[in-house]
Amino acid sequence: MDIAKWDIKVNDDILSGSASTFTINRVNWSTSTNVKEGKAAPGSYGYFDVEIDPNGTDTSIKYDVEFDFSVLEDTSFTVDNIIEVDGKPIVRTGVSTYSNIMTLDEIRNNETNTIRVFLTWANNEANNESDSEIAKSENGKFRIPVKVYVTQHFSGEVLTPYSGG
Repeated sequence: MDIAKWDIKVNDDILSGSASTFTINRVNWSTSTNVKEGKAAPGSYGYFDVEIDPNGTDTSIKYDVEFDFSVLEDTSFTVDNIIEVDGKPIVRTGVSTYSNIMTLDEIRNNETNTIRVFLTWANNEANNESDSEIAKSENGKFRIPVKVYVTQHFSGEVLTPYSGG
């Protein structure tokens, strides 16, 4: 008997072990006639994706994606929504943690799950100083730390929704 393979990619990077920590530094911003294409400014909205690709894996998986949105405190950025792009349900299992299960059938069908986070950069005159600092930082980028934990999923395990505020 062969051992089941465990080969998972997160945003095209191979997951080492059962966890991956990385930083989102690219947001797909909407276009506006008032802002140069590919750039963002107060009043912009956009999204970023986290793709889970378990297609080199021989078991069902459960994953938890934990976002560190504390970097958005004291800014005009807000998280508007977090969804799975394919319309699959995603469960909020912690303050900033979102989880799902991928069955072996989904994995055999070469499916991936993409978690999309929608952001808005509000035009708040009270935050002009903070907004200017973001624009001056490394090419005007901000960083959102993300941790992805992946474990084997066993039959009967369920995701428990977060019940806090």
